[in-house]
Amino acid sequence: MKRLFLLPLLLLCLCQPATVLAQSRTKASVAFDYMPDQSKQRYSQRVPRKTIPVGSDAFVLLSRSAADAYTVEKYNRALKRLWTAEVKLTGAETIEGFVAGPEAAIVVTHRADNGAGMQQLYGHRINLGTGKKEAGALLLEAPAKDRRATVAASADGNRLLAYRYHTDASHQIEHISGSLYDGSLQKLQDTQYDLQDVPAILSADVQVGNGGEQYISLLSDNMKRLTARQYTPGSKEAKVMSVLVGGTFDGRKVYIIDSKFELMPNGTLYGAVMTADEASGKYYSLKAVKFDFEAGDMVFAEEFKFTPGYLAEVNTLDKRGGDKPTRLEDIYLTDLVLTPEQRLVVIAEKKYTAGGKDAPYFANELHLFTYDEYMGAAWNSVLMKHQQAPADEAFSSISFSSYLDGNTLHLLTLEELNGKNDLYLRQINTKTGEATAPKAVRLNVADDKDLAYVKDFTAWLSEKDIVAVVRPSRKADSLRLSRIQLK
Repeated sequence: MKRLFLLPLLLLCLCQPATVLAQSRTKASVAFDYMPDQSKQRYSQRVPRKTIPVGSDAFVLLSRSAADAYTVEKYNRALKRLWTAEVKLTGAETIEGFVAGPEAAIVVTHRADNGAGMQQLYGHRINLGTGKKEAGALLLEAPAKDRRATVAASADGNRLLAYRYHTDASHQIEHISGSLYDGSLQKLQDTQYDLQDVPAILSADVQVGNGGEQYISLLSDNMKRLTARQYTPGSKEAKVMSVLVGGTFDGRKVYIIDSKFELMPNGTLYGAVMTADEASGKYYSLKAVKFDFEAGDMVFAEEFKFTPGYLAEVNTLDKRGGDKPTRLEDIYLTDLVLTPEQRLVVIAEKKYTAGGKDAPYFANELHLFTYDEYMGAAWNSVLMKHQQAPADEAFSSISFSSYLDGNTLHLLTLEELNGKNDLYLRQINTKTGEATAPKAVRLNVADDKDLAYVKDFTAWLSEKDIVAVVRPSRKADSLRLSRIQLK
């Protein structure tokens, strides 16, 4: 297998190129009322995507409208509001999930304690054609003292799994139970995943296929082993694949510090993990794996080691001046993308807060690692960006939005480059790793103390057509929902 390497100065991708002015046209724009969620989940939001395209000419949008209410609205491409439906909250109820299928949008809420020591998940189904909201359906109950119950949904919105964790006295997962529903919130089956044969499970990722298949990815053996299981509707037997990715290597004890799993449109599960040296806490390596349950086979990518040379390359690309980091820190796996030619692109992002209650948040460089269809190393690169947001915004306005069109990966960010605050577009050729210079969309986004962009509402209707909540400095005194056509 080919060795994973830094291509000899992939300058188009690695350097911070000069800013290019792109042309765009605002096709439509309407006033938008925004109330922040103020979620305690600052690094991994429970509902990071609040705008979902439906059909070929419309989208639905979830926003907080009051302290005790959310609204779901449907718009067409001309930004004509077709209907509005309200989801009322009670007590300590919060939003847990948002999904849209062919016939309905579903909002899942979580009630922390109903007064009887129980937590509950409710599903609120809204007809996409009429906007009519059905009565909330109780999806699952669990003791309030247990780990938070949650949901997983299929990509097409036709399957929804509500599930809870069962743990031992050490808070390690012993099994998972739940219920699988269709797009009408009709129960299809109760589920039970007995995991007691896997020792010391501290983390579990759950995903659902369009056919109702359930995929459970586990980090166990004190964050050293990766196990994936597939459960098929109607069968109690699981297909299991497992591999030790931590342990002792070259005299160094290594453990998993971060993981990301993605069920791809072709039904194949991919996973990536970052490991660290136990003694020093330094990043050690990236490992990626393809779980082919149909063939009953795991395909491994060669380990990429985070060497001092890699850190030196990253520091060379940072042109801001000042002291450079002496180690890799605060890098999180964010996206796994599969191209039509079966290339896997793993994206990791550096994001952190400066510390303290009112400290700002930062989202900096992107690390990209790409593998071919056989999981052989193709290319890897680093894209430099520097984003900052106040504490009350956290990552709602910074980080990035991505869209894959064929073999081109589009990345949209809010940045200030060369004194110009704007949305910027980068395009990456996933075959070669070459990237365009960041192109300013030319909205002239407001650059003051007030919120000017909410990334969570950005949606790609096509590679040239996006919907965003933004405040252009020369056009509006408040946030606006805009449809922007890129040229």
